[in-house]
Amino acid sequence: MFTAIDYDTWDRKEIYERWLGFTYTVTVEMDVTDFLRQLREKNRKFYPAVCWIIAKTVNDDEDFRFARINGQLGQFDSLNPNYTLRRKRPPHLFTHMETQYSEDFEEFYQAFLADKIKAEDGDSVYYYKNPRINTIDISITPNIIFQSISYDRPPQFLDMDAAETKFTPFVTVGKYHQVDERVVMPVTAAFHHCVNDGAHVEKFFSSFAENLNVGV
Repeated sequence: MFTAIDYDTWDRKEIYERWLGFTYTVTVEMDVTDFLRQLREKNRKFYPAVCWIIAKTVNDDEDFRFARINGQLGQFDSLNPNYTLRRKRPPHLFTHMETQYSEDFEEFYQAFLADKIKAEDGDSVYYYKNPRINTIDISITPNIIFQSISYDRPPQFLDMDAAETKFTPFVTVGKYHQVDERVVMPVTAAFHHCVNDGAHVEKFFSSFAENLNVGV
């Protein structure tokens, strides 16, 4: 469900109007040593687990669920992960799939595995045909260790008349690798400055780290 906010009395109105259209990306190396150990012990796959971690992070905090629909700014009660997969058919282009978020990891995990099979057999950039606004976008580069990633945002973020615009983070995870005695993984999140400041970035990555250890 989407809930509109009272824009005229919103305490962030001045910041929103000044920084609308500005985005920035932050990359942090996350310690995934214990997270990966849990997956191995329970014979779990990595991608559905990390997508659940990301979805839980944004669903735990309304500051990461802003959007504008028909000119009205508001927040979603929850977001589903929208993630990229590689199609099976040559030339193996990518596709997007969405899985219904659930606080219950096992329920989400099984739904993800079923959705993944369907999407990889698909033939369009969005398995469900059109992009949806009530999602958290996730991408993965499993064979690349990166130190930073930058993104260009389309101009509709400056268009106050755009029918739908979301201000949710866009998250990319890279290849996990060993550093000394620990295993780390680069995680990049792109934020909209009109709704997320540095304090929100700190909160995002702190919550991400906590959720890595909740048990999967």
